[in-house]
Amino acid sequence: MAGKKLKKTSQATNLALRYPNLPTKERMRIGDVQIKNNIAQIYDPLRIDKMLKNDIIDETQHLHGMQIITLWTIANRPFLKASQYQPRIDGSNCRPNFEFINISRMDAEDKFHKIMSFMSERNRLLIGKICFEEMPAIAAGKSLGLPINSITVYVRDAFDALGNALGKMRNFKKELEKNKQNPES
Repeated sequence: MAGKKLKKTSQATNLALRYPNLPTKERMRIGDVQIKNNIAQIYDPLRIDKMLKNDIIDETQHLHGMQIITLWTIANRPFLKASQYQPRIDGSNCRPNFEFINISRMDAEDKFHKIMSFMSERNRLLIGKICFEEMPAIAAGKSLGLPINSITVYVRDAFDALGNALGKMRNFKKELEKNKQNPES
């Protein structure tokens, strides 16, 4: 019996030496590790993907969330104190004015901030915690002081508001392009 145990251990050692980037058998059994081209990869979906899988949000709300995540990623800047949507440290309650943003030449960062300005503060914070900070919906709702029994309703409402903001942005951009083509009107 001792001989068999040594033989198994030496085979595992040989495999570990030959393929140093493969996970252990325990890790493969417990986790969701996939091996492709001799490289171990862990499938870790985004929080928004998990919410879609668990039927917290629907496909349309998932699409809206992915659009804002894409804009935020393209903008490639995390929230800085200057661009957060909350009162400043000095006590002045002024937000940046988004009325003068040139949408015809707008990059992802400007689009992102314009879309976020169309939503209420609660919805912005909830979307930010779920999509950008990757917090679970319940933890995000608790951190905002929302009632635990109705967090799902608030999350769905926030993603619907995000969809409305994306729609407003598209309409606003179309209107500006129309006015640019017909300056006499």
